[in-house]
Formats: sequence, structure tokens, C-alpha cells
Amino acid sequence: MSYLGSLAYGIPQIKPENLLRNHGLRFVTSSFEKKEQALKAEKEKAAAEDQKKKENEVSQTQVEEENTTTSVEVDVKTTSGNRISASTAYHIAASAASYLHSHTKSILPFKSSKTMPNKDSSEITTVGRDDSIYAMNREVASFMATSDSVTSVVAAKEEVKQAVADDLNSNHSSPCEWFVCDDDQSLTRFFVIQGSESLASWQANLLFEPIQFEGLGVMVHRGIYEAAKGMYEQMLPEVRSHLKSHGNHAKFRFTGHSLGGSLSLLLNLMLFIRGEVPPSSLLPVITFGAPSIMCGGDRLLRRLGLPKSHLQAITMHRDIVPRAFSCNYPNHVAEFLKAINGNFRNHPCLNNQKLLFAPMGEFLILQPDDKFSPNHDLLPSGSGLYLMSYPVSDSTEAEKQIQAAQAVFLNSPHPLEILSDHSAYGSGGTIQRDHDMNSYLKSIRNVIRHELNNIRKARRKHRRRVWWPLVSPSGVNAGIVVRRYVETGNMGHGQINFAGILQSGKESLKRFSMLVASQHMHLLVVLLFPARMLIVGTFSMFNFR
Repeated sequence: MSYLGSLAYGIPQIKPENLLRNHGLRFVTSSFEKKEQALKAEKEKAAAEDQKKKENEVSQTQVEEENTTTSVEVDVKTTSGNRISASTAYHIAASAASYLHSHTKSILPFKSSKTMPNKDSSEITTVGRDDSIYAMNREVASFMATSDSVTSVVAAKEEVKQAVADDLNSNHSSPCEWFVCDDDQSLTRFFVIQGSESLASWQANLLFEPIQFEGLGVMVHRGIYEAAKGMYEQMLPEVRSHLKSHGNHAKFRFTGHSLGGSLSLLLNLMLFIRGEVPPSSLLPVITFGAPSIMCGGDRLLRRLGLPKSHLQAITMHRDIVPRAFSCNYPNHVAEFLKAINGNFRNHPCLNNQKLLFAPMGEFLILQPDDKFSPNHDLLPSGSGLYLMSYPVSDSTEAEKQIQAAQAVFLNSPHPLEILSDHSAYGSGGTIQRDHDMNSYLKSIRNVIRHELNNIRKARRKHRRRVWWPLVSPSGVNAGIVVRRYVETGNMGHGQINFAGILQSGKESLKRFSMLVASQHMHLLVVLLFPARMLIVGTFSMFNFR
């Protein structure tokens, strides 16, 4: 899945024949193709209308002049009002956020830039590629750019935000690019969505006020929900065609990175809630570095009859994005949001937990090799994939303890602590390193290699132990013991099914347990990888027990 997530950032470069030959996946369509089809349909419609006008002997020139005059009159009228200026301000704010996201180098010092220290050590002068010179206080510049953009959006008038929402949920909008591919053997259709790359995606990010999700009493991030509505209509034909071809045997897997992961979750749930897809056809959603976007998400899963494992949210150990909406916010921040936007005044997560949106589903922590990124203080050393689990029969008590553990992790480090480090910015900074989809792919592959090596060592060890009993009549049962560790399938197809690998680092997790509760919190390493994906080495699906 991580491999597919990385492909989503280069969809035009995907070669369907290679995807089929190397990974057994058949490319179906993408958002790019959808846009081309829509553009072609618009051109055909326009041509038909022109032809009809010619047949009616209507002058095309006169029509264009009338349309131009009307457009100018409308612009003149609306420019004098508040709506157009507020809308313009909103787009400027979103543009600024998008610009800062991709052009941080122009205002912060990096190895590739020429920097000249000023008398005040807190100020720098950077010479960019265009030889423009910027001199500013880094902390002040960062704070102003962030606070101004967020304030402009949160405090915007409702008609402005609704106009943006309508644009996001239109059939022509595509804040994040996506593609669809099929595994014909398992009858699974994959919907893979990339993260924030465009102005529209940043508009979705910044419109983070809470609204109800599908009328079910659960609060959701408004901008991402509106974007999901538009993508839902775009993807629905591909869902229906797959169901028509395979009926109840059809399977659907949604996955994505960052904003794409959050969209994947909403699209999956919307298909189920709206009755388009039966629950048996919806495989668990797998996300990478996705922000939390719901308040009461676990309660919603229970209400829908879905297990908590229906969402498997994989988070890099120091990734700032999953922390952004789920860290603790100071009281003055909460009061500020409530003062400028009424939707935050009765927001349960903000009032009760001091966060905007809460984690939901299974929360998994991916720690890369320490050579790639320093180990997290609350995790055992070395690479691994960790799942929080509390061994008590009382599910309510277990949920409380897991939530407390998640809160400790998501505030260690706090996003403000990450942002305060000047070296965190830019293409070589820790923010991009720990959030980039390629980092997820690299780290997961490293974990797979590490566990495969452990399995090989275990196989050799058990082979030596059972060799002599196996060659004697009394040693038949010993072979069964070995198969509990490794079961070999059809080797002709390169398939290996692993019964499971379970590790716990109790000594290394004492600090974590003490921060969360007086009882021990067990942090378990759970790695269950489908065989063919491990052998191919391109992506992995996770099935956790």
C-alpha cells in the first residue's frame, strides 16, 4: 500500500504495462483522465451549442459581446460589495499557505542558499535563485504567515466559506489527484489518493471548522468533508462498475497519504452510509501520515457496526501532520477560535479534550531506522511498526487508556516544538523528512527486510532443532511445530504466508507506561504482511489481530 501511495504523486508517469507485469495490478483510470473527459465533454457541448446558434442564424460575435458586457457589469457591481473582497482575501490566504508549503527556502536559511548574518542574530538575509534579498525575523515571519492565513479563513463570513465549499464539492473539483487500479485475482479495486499538492487542497486544509458528518451527529473537518463530496461523485461510477462486474465478490480498498488518507476514510464511510457498497465489500482503510479529522470517530464506527480496525492509521514517529489537529491546544487558542467562529463554541473535542479532532480506529506508529531519523523517546530503539493495546477485559477502560497513551505520544513532541526548530524547514528539514510519502515507503520496506531476516534466522534455528527428530519415526509431530512459525504456500508463485510475529518491549516502554497510567501500557509490535506483497517488495497490506 505504501508503494501505491508513492505512485499517486506521479500518476502521469505510471506505465500500466509495468504495473500489471511487475505487481499484478491493472490500471483503470485516474483524476487526470476524468479531467480530460470532462474537458472533452465541455468542448463537444460548446460545439453543439455553436452549431445550433449558427442554424438559428444567431451571430456568435453578438453573443460574445453581450456575455462580455454582462460579465463586466456583474464584476463592477460585486466589486463594491464585501463578498468579493472577502473571497479574494480567502484565496490569497490559501495561496500564501500553498506558497509557504513549497517555497520555504526563500525565507529560511538552507545549505543551498547564501546566507549573510546580520547584527541581530535572530535575523538573516537570504539570496534566492532570483537574487531577491529577504531580511526578516524567522519566528515572527513564520508566526505571521500561519496566523494570518488561519485567521482569514476561520473568521471569514459564512457566504464566503460556503462558496469555497461549493467549489470543493463540485464534480469538476479535484483537490488531490488519485488513481484506480484492480487486482483481478482478489477482485479488489484500489482507490489511491495523494496528499496536499495544489491550491484547492490547501483551501480544504484551512477550512477546518467542525460540521456534522452525513447528519449522524459526529463532527468532521469541513473543508476535507466538502472535498470528499466532490470526489465521491467522481469515483462513484468506478465503484458501481466494479460492483456490476463482480457483485458481492467485489472488494474495495481506499488508501492515501496525508490529506489523501483523510479523504480515503471519508469516501469509504460515505459509500457505506449511503448504501452504495455493502460492508463486506469494504476492506479496512489504510492511511499514511493523515491528520485526524473527526470528533467521535470511534463512536461512529461502533454505530455503523464496523470494527475499530476498519481504519488503520499509520503515523511516522515524529510526523507533524497527524499531530496538527490532535495535539493539546492552550486555553487562549481555544477561546480565540470560539470568539471568531461560532462552530467551535460547542465543539466537544475542543471543550473536553483541548484538541480539534481526535484519533480514531487503530493507531499505528512507524519508526524508521535511527540512521534515517532519530528514535522516539517513548519507543524501543530500532525500526518497527507499533500498535497500542491494553490487555483488560473491560473495553471501556482499555479505550480510555489507549486514548491517554495516544495523547502522550501526539504531544511528544508537540507541533509547536517541531516548528520552533529552524532546521525543520525546507526540502532537507525534519518536517518533510518525517512526513514525505517516500519516507513511509522506505521505512516500511526497511521493517519488512528486518523482519524477513528474523524469520530466516528463526527458520534456520528450528530446522537445526527438528532435523534429527524429523528423520526418525517419532519426529513427525515436530514438523507441525515448525509450520506454526512459517507456512509455505505455492512456491511456484513466490507466496509465503506468515502466521504472525509478535514482539513487546516492556523494559523500553516503562517511561511510556508511567506517563499514561499506574498500570503497564503494552505497546505491541504487530507485523502481518501478505505474502505476495512481501516477495514483490513493492507494497504491503496490513491485517492486524
